[in-house]
Amino acid sequence: MHPLPHNQQSEISTTGGRLRLWLIPGAVWLLLLLGCSSLGLVEQAVVVATPISTRQPVPTFTPTPDFLEPLLVITPGRDGTPGVIILPPNVTPNLIFPPAPTSRNTDTPIPPTATDTPLPTQTPIPTPTLTPTPFVIVDSGFVSMRVGPGVNYPFFAQLGPNIPVAITGKNTLGDWYRICCVNDQNVWVAASHLRTVNDVSQVELVSAEPAPTPTFTSTPTETPTPTPYIFPFQRAEGPVFFPSNNPFLTIWVLLYAGDYSTSNMRNDPVPGYFLEVQYADNLAPDVYFDRPNTNEELPSFDSPFPVPSDPEGKFHWTASKGAGNRKPYNYKYEHLPYNPPRPEYPGATVTPTQYQLIGTGIWKVWVKDGAGNRLSEPEFFSTDPNNPNREVYIAWRRGP
Repeated sequence: MHPLPHNQQSEISTTGGRLRLWLIPGAVWLLLLLGCSSLGLVEQAVVVATPISTRQPVPTFTPTPDFLEPLLVITPGRDGTPGVIILPPNVTPNLIFPPAPTSRNTDTPIPPTATDTPLPTQTPIPTPTLTPTPFVIVDSGFVSMRVGPGVNYPFFAQLGPNIPVAITGKNTLGDWYRICCVNDQNVWVAASHLRTVNDVSQVELVSAEPAPTPTFTSTPTETPTPTPYIFPFQRAEGPVFFPSNNPFLTIWVLLYAGDYSTSNMRNDPVPGYFLEVQYADNLAPDVYFDRPNTNEELPSFDSPFPVPSDPEGKFHWTASKGAGNRKPYNYKYEHLPYNPPRPEYPGATVTPTQYQLIGTGIWKVWVKDGAGNRLSEPEFFSTDPNNPNREVYIAWRRGP
């Protein structure tokens, strides 16, 4: 092998320098495309050991240079693996690669300093002075408790001795205290019946509701069952009616004492009594008025005079012996309606007739004494102008 001429060696050296000038920027450009940090991909090479495979060169006579420039080996990344750049020995990467761009620090604005808001000055709360709670105590016996301040309020219960109960109020006069609590309820006690402990001057004044008006349940008064008054005279017979053509009403009365029938002469007549007679027209059946005896008014008799049918003369008889309407009697009542004569028409028919003047209505009669006291139950009968039964018989028996 022959050494190259000097001029050829200079040309080869020049060509190697140019090659390095293009190769170094190209490697930087490739590294930036891979997105990797240039400093992380760099490894120092001890020797250039890996040859680059090329086509089989044609054997030429190439002169061997006196000095070989170090080579840069770049292995591209594959399948997510970063590439590798191998530098020649004693080559500092900072001389080949430009420095990494430094980020510009953006000045973070300093927040404004907060202004301290002065806290309000707390007003000191005065410590309250504790006042002892007043209470009542019964020293002995029992005191009545009521629902209001007064004896006119309903009774509630009794407070026994040595039981302290707090005072929660007092009335305006200060003679009753409201205490709490008895069965969860405020009650009142009289101040004069117990002892107070601690000051009561600051106790609340309480206006109590008015006392309820007492309602008295009246005990029903038993109405005594009136004892039926037994009149001295009890009806023994009648009223019995007899027809009559007389234009007046006649009432035959027998007042007697005895245990026999009314026609038995062994009965005794009772003298000195009368008959009270009242009448109510059918047009006003509840309005009775007196109809006095129009005949001579005489009391009942006992022995007027003896007659053949009554040798002892105890009674009179309403008819002669053998008549159907024969009854003993000892008092007689007659009512003859007043019908004055009319001389200017002596033969004229009188209107109303005397039968009509007797009346169409109800008669009520009973036995009475000389002072007008009633001595029997009343008996009733009716009259009518067309009814010929204008004689009435009634017998009363006097009891023992």
